[in-house]
Amino acid sequence: MDVIICHISALHYWLAHPGACEASMIQAKTLPIPAFPLREAEIATAASILPQGYQGGKVHLLVKSHHAAKYSRTATLHTTSLDVTPADFYCAGPGIYVCSPEFSLIQAAPILSDIEFLRIAFALCGTYRDGVKDALPLTTPMKINQMLTRMNGLHGVKCARQLTPHIQPNAASPREAQLALHLCLPYRMGGYGFPHPQLNPCIDLPPRIQQISGKSALYPDLLWPDAHIAVEYDSDKWHTGSLRIANDARRRNVFTYLGITEICVTKRQFNDLIAFDKTARILSRALRHRIHPRSEEFRSRQMKLRKQLLAPLLPVQKRR
Repeated sequence: MDVIICHISALHYWLAHPGACEASMIQAKTLPIPAFPLREAEIATAASILPQGYQGGKVHLLVKSHHAAKYSRTATLHTTSLDVTPADFYCAGPGIYVCSPEFSLIQAAPILSDIEFLRIAFALCGTYRDGVKDALPLTTPMKINQMLTRMNGLHGVKCARQLTPHIQPNAASPREAQLALHLCLPYRMGGYGFPHPQLNPCIDLPPRIQQISGKSALYPDLLWPDAHIAVEYDSDKWHTGSLRIANDARRRNVFTYLGITEICVTKRQFNDLIAFDKTARILSRALRHRIHPRSEEFRSRQMKLRKQLLAPLLPVQKRR
């Protein structure tokens, strides 16, 4: 008999997971069999594999019946009518399984706001996670769409499907994801409606430029290849030294050689809506994208979006 972590708890697990390089990223070979009855000791063992910050929160478990356990202060039980497969589960320890990243995301969709859903999806499809450096992507927008198709008819799926066109892979930091969402979400959600860029694409450099730059490739944060526009987020731009200035100049020279215009967004600019709006309008002219929201509520929607983008992700449901 197995314990299966699902829903919000599974998302907490994945949002602290380094990706496929980790030995625990082992797909189930057979369908896990939910334990019945479910004992407190088994619940505690499952909770122990969750991130430290989740300790003390309720653990969400997938079971065959809501009667799998008597009233528990430590667990929230869920069932599913889906025809699940072994590919929907990963083994996280002896007798402990976790719903796949895309499965757990769709399970939690009904209680997530649109922006929470997108921020989590960006992290799962990107290379950053809580306390993890150089993570590997856990899923892709295509796999999330495939899971939505399988879950067709469930509560929240229709809304989630409308959001998936805005999910972009390969974000390397939370701020890159926030920047892409702020620029590219439609006006009705507080974004600028820009076309979607590529995130951290690999640009191979010619041998001559490799010798000058000391790099074999560039990975711009956001790139619109057809417009030859790159946006770089620089959290330390206001704390520059001579080495940093030299590196920035070298990078700009490489972009210039490649015919790419670089626009830099600093932490200070991003945190100031007025300053960010000015930068966005400079970018709009470069992309030949007219910013023309028709609603008078656009500014308030921007402020609401910004608040959601900068809010802590996935608060823990504490036990009562």
